[in-house]
Amino acid sequence: MTQQWHGKHSHDTVHGPQKFHTDPTPRVGGVPIILALVVACFVSPQPISRLLCLMLIASLPAFAAGLFEDLTKRVSPFKRLVATMLSGIAAWWFTGYSITHLEIMGVDSLLVYLPLSVAFTAFAVAGVAHAINMIDGFNGLASGTIMLLFVALGLIAMEVGDRELAQLCLTMIVVLTGFIVFNFPFGKIFLGDGGAYVLGFLLAWVAVMLPMRNPQVSVWAPLLVCAYPINEALFTMGRRYLNNVSLGLPDSEHLHSLIKIKIVRPYFGHLRLKIRNSLVAPFCWTYAALVSSLAVWQYRHTDILIAAWVISFFLYVFIYANLKRATISVLKENQQLQQ
Repeated sequence: MTQQWHGKHSHDTVHGPQKFHTDPTPRVGGVPIILALVVACFVSPQPISRLLCLMLIASLPAFAAGLFEDLTKRVSPFKRLVATMLSGIAAWWFTGYSITHLEIMGVDSLLVYLPLSVAFTAFAVAGVAHAINMIDGFNGLASGTIMLLFVALGLIAMEVGDRELAQLCLTMIVVLTGFIVFNFPFGKIFLGDGGAYVLGFLLAWVAVMLPMRNPQVSVWAPLLVCAYPINEALFTMGRRYLNNVSLGLPDSEHLHSLIKIKIVRPYFGHLRLKIRNSLVAPFCWTYAALVSSLAVWQYRHTDILIAAWVISFFLYVFIYANLKRATISVLKENQQLQQ
């Protein structure tokens, strides 16, 4: 109803390598999410309210950079990354938490130095937020994935008795439910960079706090919980580097793009376009849920978690390679038919 006032600034273009929608759609979903979280600050019990408020204040650089990109299309990925790192530093300043160990020989001896610990934490948080933005390609994909990951982190928090973090995760899930109602399956509003970065930052900071507040939780547990977006980001950077493609340029070679081309389009082509776009998300949700459930199950055992993360990465590569091979075969067949 309000698009007549803000549409010329907030609508997502239908042109571009990652665009699969056909109607101009507002990509300012981060705004109602921030407003809902502000309301949650006032209605939540005191410990949760204080922690959530501090996290929201810390998230402002990440949210502002993403929102300005949504409105102007002129904020580079590097600037957004730096802004999210500033949010990570602010979160450390407000809460006192930073990653102090990775249970890797040699690395842990460096992380005992506070400046290195804070710098590494800020970089890791920015990386996760950027990875969330990277998977934000179809209706419900990023928001549904984030909800699943908050469920996993919340379950671990409950298991170790950290009720404050568990209730914070529940608050995030409730807020995301309100957004998904409008985003999935019909895509009435998109997260946009503002929404993706602020949610990615909040997810990453809960992932930092969980093992730092609860030593019985391996630091690799939240890493495995977030394996889907992290694996997507690592593989995408490697793929673009090997293909001499700029790391900051968007493309249509992501896993979710291949799922749309190779699975959804041929098998669900009879459905309406908006419905087809929404069918990509459940395939990726399944991968995210499978991997994160392993983290919930084995959150104490570092060796098992590391092995599970390695397996999850190679599973990602295996799925990607097979979809890519099938996509290339289809393109060659189409070219031969045209000739």
